[in-house]
Amino acid sequence: MRFIYSLSLLILTALALQGCSGGLFTSRAPVTLTEAWATDNTLRTPESVVYDRERNVLYVSNINQSSKDRKDGDGFISRLSPNGDIEQLYWVSGLNDPKGMALQNNILYVADMDEIIAIATQTGAVLARHKADKSQMLNDVTVDNAGNVYVSDSRQGAIYLFRNGRVTHWLDTKRERPNGLLYDNNRIIVASFNSGAVRFLDTERKEFTDWTDKIPSADGIARVGADGYMVSNWNGEIYYVNNAGKNWKVLDTKSQKINTADIFYDEQNQLLYVPTFYDNRVIAYRVAF
Repeated sequence: MRFIYSLSLLILTALALQGCSGGLFTSRAPVTLTEAWATDNTLRTPESVVYDRERNVLYVSNINQSSKDRKDGDGFISRLSPNGDIEQLYWVSGLNDPKGMALQNNILYVADMDEIIAIATQTGAVLARHKADKSQMLNDVTVDNAGNVYVSDSRQGAIYLFRNGRVTHWLDTKRERPNGLLYDNNRIIVASFNSGAVRFLDTERKEFTDWTDKIPSADGIARVGADGYMVSNWNGEIYYVNNAGKNWKVLDTKSQKINTADIFYDEQNQLLYVPTFYDNRVIAYRVAF
């Protein structure tokens, strides 16, 4: 009887712990996503989105028709209102296949095939086109505290550095195909598209440290609050990853054929912006902790 009583107590305790929040004793995710708004579908293969807090607008990169190795000039950047209205569909035009973006000191840096494009946020004027020699498919962009711009090359397996007006081949990632980049806490978080691993990169030693894995087609990365991050699977999933590297799937739109490309988190409004690529929209999800 004592054994049966102890076993019953153990089961009841386990069931009680399953109701605990925060993911400490349960597989329940620490955050939830609820759709807040979505744009219309006039965007054209939107790949990345960035929120400009100073101007209270969103910038969206549009690949349009993918040109692969040929420069077709039909790519563009759109400007959206905070509630998803498209204010200027062709805010900046004449690009090729613009993908990742990062904002620093009123300059929007855009990865465009083999060039890093610098755009003035005040006017939308293209300030410069910086060629990355021997690059094959520049993808995501991040900027550190000193203003250094890092750009992933997913096809070549490399990271380029733009500093003091010069672009250099900064790191060979070997078999990895780096996609998403996020500078955070004096390191770069790198999402690998082919392996599904997301790792920390020490920029001084150029050494990787394992963090989390099993995120297929890992794409965008965004810090969410003090305790975690969101990482997108381009095929249509969003994962929440805590600081310790445990991850939970919090969104799955694969069955609806809605992609989840290079994401951005607006901390002030607690909104996660998700470009849907072939679905031709940006969807904003409210993040609840």
